[in-house]
Amino acid sequence: MAILKTIPSTPRAAMLSALWNDNSLRATLAFGLVTLIFLYTLVANIFERPDGIKIASFFIVAIVIVSLASRVRRSLELRQERIELDENAKNLIVEASKGDEIHIIAHRRRFADEPEEYARKLREQREYNHIPKDVPVLFLEIDVEDPSEFGEEVLEVRGVNVGGYRVLRGESTVVPNAIAALLLYLRAETGKTPNCYLGWTEGNPFAYVVRYILFGEGDTAPVTHEVLREAEPNLERRPIIHVGGK
Repeated sequence: MAILKTIPSTPRAAMLSALWNDNSLRATLAFGLVTLIFLYTLVANIFERPDGIKIASFFIVAIVIVSLASRVRRSLELRQERIELDENAKNLIVEASKGDEIHIIAHRRRFADEPEEYARKLREQREYNHIPKDVPVLFLEIDVEDPSEFGEEVLEVRGVNVGGYRVLRGESTVVPNAIAALLLYLRAETGKTPNCYLGWTEGNPFAYVVRYILFGEGDTAPVTHEVLREAEPNLERRPIIHVGGK
């Protein structure tokens, strides 16, 4: 194996490839020994010359701190540069906006298109938030895709009908910001004030803040309200957030 250490990288790789193609115990042992040599060299360099590790650690920590600071600073921004609706979503919005206001229930889907899930959610929100029984209601579901993508995005919304319940579905890197962006879009398109209904989230508030910053979801109601407050200072024009539950 000492010969392996003196052979340049390309010929060495060719030799190891040839050994591997033999599919024999000798090839396995050769690869194992080479791996041990590299591990030994790595550990020895770390203990003998720790300056490199210190410098690398400093840059890693600095990058993490700057990244977190950027996410926190931009956490209340509207990141959706535009909203795109399919034909079904457009038709559902037209039907739901026939009255003076638009009523939307933010919903997190747990099962695959179960009408009973929507019926239960609607009963709860009518009880907790006093939604009038004679007004049409839309459900809004935002699924989190890659939360590491922190730039501007296009929110694509599609409309579906689940057992008679009208549902708008989209995907975003952050849930509250996407909800706020869609509410502002509906206000601009229909000229009517959207009312969005959410439930209280149980648990440690700090944990939800961290979860929102890192993974794009958390205590949705207050964050959605703050995003709307930042985007629309005029209280009379701002979409209304209703929060209720046990």
